Amino acid sequence: MPKLKISNFRIDNLLRSAGKSNTVTQYGIGKSKIEKASVGTITITSLNSEIREDASGIYEVAKIKVESIDKQNVREAIQSAIPSGQVLQNHYVTIPSLLDLDENRALNITKANPSFTLDCKFNYVATDYDNLQISIDEINLNSILDPTTKNEIINYQKIKKARVANFARGEAMKNFVIPQVNSPNQLQMPYYLETTLNDGVSSGIATFLQKIQVFDEVLNDYLFSKKAPVEMNIQSGTSTVKTRVPTYNLSKFFDSNRELDTDNFYGLTSSGVVSKMSFDLRKHLFKGFLKKSTTIGFRTYQQVLENSECHKEAFAYSLEKFDGANVEQARIQNLFAPAGSGTTRFVDTQIKYGKDYFIKADAHYMIVGNSYKYEDLKFFKEDEGSEYAIVTVINRPNVVIAPVQLFSKNKMIIQPPPVHPQVDFKVESNASDEVQIYLSPTKSEVRANFIEILPTDAAQTDALNSFYSNSQNGFTFKTTNESGLYEVFRTQTPPTSYSSFRNYKLSEIRMPFITADAVFRDSLTPNEDYYYIFRKMNEKGLVSNPTSVFKVSIVVDADDSRVNVETYSFPPTALSQPRAEFKSMMQIRPSIEQTLFNDNQDVLYEKRSLAGTLDDLKLGIVEESVWGRKIKLRVRSKTSGKIIDLNINFNLSKNKTKEEF
Repeated sequence: MPKLKISNFRIDNLLRSAGKSNTVTQYGIGKSKIEKASVGTITITSLNSEIREDASGIYEVAKIKVESIDKQNVREAIQSAIPSGQVLQNHYVTIPSLLDLDENRALNITKANPSFTLDCKFNYVATDYDNLQISIDEINLNSILDPTTKNEIINYQKIKKARVANFARGEAMKNFVIPQVNSPNQLQMPYYLETTLNDGVSSGIATFLQKIQVFDEVLNDYLFSKKAPVEMNIQSGTSTVKTRVPTYNLSKFFDSNRELDTDNFYGLTSSGVVSKMSFDLRKHLFKGFLKKSTTIGFRTYQQVLENSECHKEAFAYSLEKFDGANVEQARIQNLFAPAGSGTTRFVDTQIKYGKDYFIKADAHYMIVGNSYKYEDLKFFKEDEGSEYAIVTVINRPNVVIAPVQLFSKNKMIIQPPPVHPQVDFKVESNASDEVQIYLSPTKSEVRANFIEILPTDAAQTDALNSFYSNSQNGFTFKTTNESGLYEVFRTQTPPTSYSSFRNYKLSEIRMPFITADAVFRDSLTPNEDYYYIFRKMNEKGLVSNPTSVFKVSIVVDADDSRVNVETYSFPPTALSQPRAEFKSMMQIRPSIEQTLFNDNQDVLYEKRSLAGTLDDLKLGIVEESVWGRKIKLRVRSKTSGKIIDLNINFNLSKNKTKEEF
């Protein structure tokens, strides 16, 4: 699976000189990658290492031996390579890139792989609710935490105090933490956005923070405190860019007295601000847990030399929701979810029908990097006289939370188009010219490409492309329980494709009472063939794919009539042309003017008989005769350029009788 590689832009000069640092290497045209340098002028050998502990936590004291390949200028080479007293950071980590399950259906990617889905779920039609929400901000619409019923949504105008919106929270839901619990509330809403994320990264810290009920406080401090931008090299595929990543040092939380910003933050717990004693206890528990996790994931200096990756954990995920028609405006809402042990799920019911949203998803990872410095540089000489240095390294864990973008895409909320209807033809025995057509919905869900018939269908294709991220896999057609509206197309000319019905829409049919079915009556000329197709239309004006083509005729007997219905297949498209002999495609003969007999020839003047004149007679009424001439005809191929010359003699045969001899 593809991954993101992340490393510090600012490189330890000693590691660079030793060929141990991560550098950006250019290869090919416009390609670059992060890899360890292979050539060095300095050698580093670890002598000993000791893990200690102070009030700030654990740290390492390591002794290293530094030697120079240049034996003539040892001190100068080593002193110029060691950034003495300077605090350095190292955060080398790889992050899995998530594949869109919808766009990669052909690859048979499962949710066990690093992946995500972003789906629109449509439950039922609620036209009045759609009209109501136009004037309400998304953050005031019902969330999955708000108990409501389908009846309240559909009949909110009739029900007093119907729970269709919640204004009591004010601006709090601009930053909304979605709990990871199975809630049936989204099924009561007409539609919602569902996002699932699975990056396969462990999430022990998020689980523990929820357990001791301090997740909201850590997330709140992470969101609203000042971040330290760190310059990072980030490799994605064959491209590496330098980026300033805003990082939050987790140690700041233990010294922070920030209270929850309940005016701009709606967290997992709604119990209010806890007592200072209780909060301090939870901080202490978290500090102990973090110390244990840090001990497990803390890299020694030797591991930094070996280019080992940092320990990482998923802390939280976020979805930024923007107006897709104007992404430059301020975001509508920021949704958060604590990282789970498996799939993390966002259920967002605070959306509006027919609105295009731009969704940007980030993962917020806890990275156990290193913060270290070199000190106490001393030079020594070997017995043979070569010089080297001994350096002390003070190495501490540097635990930060940093955002990594997972994906971004547009999503529009629309009702899926229905499945093609069911059709039944009937005729009364005494009604010789009328056929009754019964139409009913097909209660199923299918995935297929949309077949356009009318010019207005192009708008539906555009809407479906906005709804589905990958139209190559087709669109989902799903019939919703609603009043039945159907389109009827009819032609008497045998169609060659569905486009043949473009100008032959006969009618739209809906019953005068509320029902999903419909009956259409049509008058036909007996014993003549008619061709029908039908489509179903939903409440939002989206149409189904057409039915099969029905070839229909009314057969009338002496005292009875019956309807004959066949499924018609379009004639196959000619993919090749059978070979034809050249002589059957080309004909050469004199024109009619060359074959007419001229009665006014001089040889016939005052002649009462044709006897004795046959040799002098001519055929044709034109001045320039072809008879007795030789003509060359040239044929050139347009594809190969080859030429064929035909030499043609036009001879006039005169069959003489005995009288002529």
